[in-house]
Amino acid sequence: MSSAAAEVELREVTKRFGRAVAVNQLSLDVRAGEFLTLLGPSGCGKTTTLNIVAGFLDPDEGTIALRGRQVNFLPPFQRDTSMVFQSYALFPHMTNFENVAFGLRMRGVSDGDIKRRVLQSLEQVQLAGLDDRYPRQLSGGQQQRVALARAIVTEPTVLLLDEPLSNLDLKLRESMRLELKALQHRLGLTTIYVTHDQSEALVMSDRIVVMHQGRAEQVGTPLDIYERPATPFVA
Repeated sequence: MSSAAAEVELREVTKRFGRAVAVNQLSLDVRAGEFLTLLGPSGCGKTTTLNIVAGFLDPDEGTIALRGRQVNFLPPFQRDTSMVFQSYALFPHMTNFENVAFGLRMRGVSDGDIKRRVLQSLEQVQLAGLDDRYPRQLSGGQQQRVALARAIVTEPTVLLLDEPLSNLDLKLRESMRLELKALQHRLGLTTIYVTHDQSEALVMSDRIVVMHQGRAEQVGTPLDIYERPATPFVA
């Protein structure tokens, strides 16, 4: 695949914490509109990679580009990415409306536009009518959707998801997988998703990156990974 078609490009990216190498010369292209999953056990470098793309961490070596523009030292708010965290990171003292509006207010969007876009985003995640509630009044699945609405309301180029379903019970997790994938497909959002759950990766992804010790062991479609594992680790 030519990098011209890539929305996100990582080239020879390395990140160390002391002597430990968390990400090791990782090169990766993410296509426009693609749902790409970083799959692997704890400590394999997947969340570190996501944080590097988001701008929360700087790489020690290598380059990151979004839509062909190198962003290595740009702060997160200048990168046109949005992140959904494992813990949701909602502000407890703010209503759902204010939580979702936060990023737009930081960008200086007008009140009229904020109202329209927030209500539209809440509707897209099936929370219409709950804009005046607080996070504590919501179930785990509803809190997850508020976090998702807050991420998509800024209309990012790239959506970054760090194990966003891991705090939900199994039944809810399975239904949210389908909802999340349907929403991503409907909005055409380029998405990088981090998980250690193999079934989640196989169900949701266009392509999977199996990570091991900071490297990409194999990159392929769910069918490729499942039927033709490239290494014993992937198998």
